[in-house]
Amino acid sequence: MLTSLFPLLYGFCCLVLLVQAFRLMAGQTGAARGHQHSRTTDRTGLRTTHPELLNANGDLTDEPLLVVHFPDQDTPEATAA
Repeated sequence: MLTSLFPLLYGFCCLVLLVQAFRLMAGQTGAARGHQHSRTTDRTGLRTTHPELLNANGDLTDEPLLVVHFPDQDTPEATAA
């Protein structure tokens, strides 16, 4: 009697875990779609700058920056600072 319940219990647990996994993935993709402006702001809502681009006073550096281009990729779009 008990051994005939194990396959049913196992199947039920697998089904519950599968449903939970789909619910979790659906929630993550929905949240990612809601943040279309993530290129300009981070998760805090503030615009952040890499610390390497700041000088000793905390201002953006005026030093020339090294840029690496790879010949097999498209040219990057110009960005306004």
